[in-house]
Parts: sequence; C-alpha cells; structure tokens
Amino acid sequence: EQEQISDWIGLRPGDLRERHTPLFCAGDGVWRPKVGFSPKWPMIMVSWYGANAYSLWANGQDWRDYRDASQSFLPTEAQWEYAARGVYPSNFPWGNMAASEDLLVFCPDEQRLDPDIRLEDFPLQPVTAELGVSLSGLRGMAGNVWQWCRDKYDAEFYKSREASRPNAWNSAAGDMKSERGGSWVGPASVARSSYRRGRRAGAKGRCLGFRC
Repeated sequence: EQEQISDWIGLRPGDLRERHTPLFCAGDGVWRPKVGFSPKWPMIMVSWYGANAYSLWANGQDWRDYRDASQSFLPTEAQWEYAARGVYPSNFPWGNMAASEDLLVFCPDEQRLDPDIRLEDFPLQPVTAELGVSLSGLRGMAGNVWQWCRDKYDAEFYKSREASRPNAWNSAAGDMKSERGGSWVGPASVARSSYRRGRRAGAKGRCLGFRC
C-alpha cells in the first residue's frame, strides 16, 4: 500500500513540495482536504499513475494494474481535444476571443510568479467555476491545472497513419504521458486547445491534475 501511495501522491522525505499537497492522511487512514481548502479544488500533486488508478476505481474497475493504460478511463488526447473545442478549429474552448483572466486561470506575467508561493495563496479555482468553458458547456478546459491524458506523448504522433483511425490514441509503451489544457503557472498560449506536451508518468506538480 505504501508503494502505491508513493506512486500516486507520495513525495520523498524533505521534498519541499509537501507543503503544496492539499491533502492530509487522517488517523483513520482516509485522505482529506487540509483545513481551509475546498474539496472542489482540482486534484493536484498527483502522478499519471494516481490519476489512472482513480479513473479505474471511479468506473468500478480493478485499479491495481494502474500502470497499464490499456483499460484507462482517462481521456485520450483526441477525446480531450474534442471535448475542448468540438469540430471547431478555434484557438480556445470558448472560441477565438483573446484569453483573459475573466475566461481562465493563467499566469499573465511569469516573471512575477513567486516560486515560494504558499498553498493558501494558489489562485486555483474550484472545478465548478465558470472558467475555461467550452462552447458545449464543459468547464475547466483551459487553465487552472494541466490535465493528464491516457496517451504516451509523442510530438509526431498526429502525423502518423494510426492517428487517422477511429478512436485513435497512442498506446505505445513509454514513461512520457500527454497533458493538456495549460495551468495557473503558465501563459495563455499553452492553454490553447491544440497545444500538446508530455511529462513523466511519475511526475507530481502544483499545476498538474486530471479529469475522467
């Protein structure tokens, strides 16, 4: 069990990011939000493995093989992008209107971002906030936190023949997983619906979460 916790949300002793974890383990072994923090915050400081384990558990499946993407309920990159902008070739989920702090949570000036910011000062918004809203009404499709996707990340994948198949996703083995949507620590340009990048599956960050 401890190995699983380490895979999902655990940090090494002395890791200063511990202060950025919005959960604590109570005496009964249940993880709960720290006092003063909304349970409606997006989950952060969670690895791809933790996100995948939750996606399996939430859908009534055996979560113990959480390192395997084949049965994952995390969205594929293609599903995520379709959810963000549908069939429209727009820059952002809401269309082509320029990004602003009224539309999403992002960092308009990275030079002013305090590297020692306290957890209670994070500008995170609840997942219910009317921000990053797509034309189909889905919330949180831009900004706030990056969202893990099911796929192995490959910068060239969408040039491949496999990518043109129905329900395509990059099922190749590998430790780099895709993330989408941008976050509160980055500029609006990385919150564009087409923007792609990858991160190690075991990574945990104050700007990294998921949806399923």
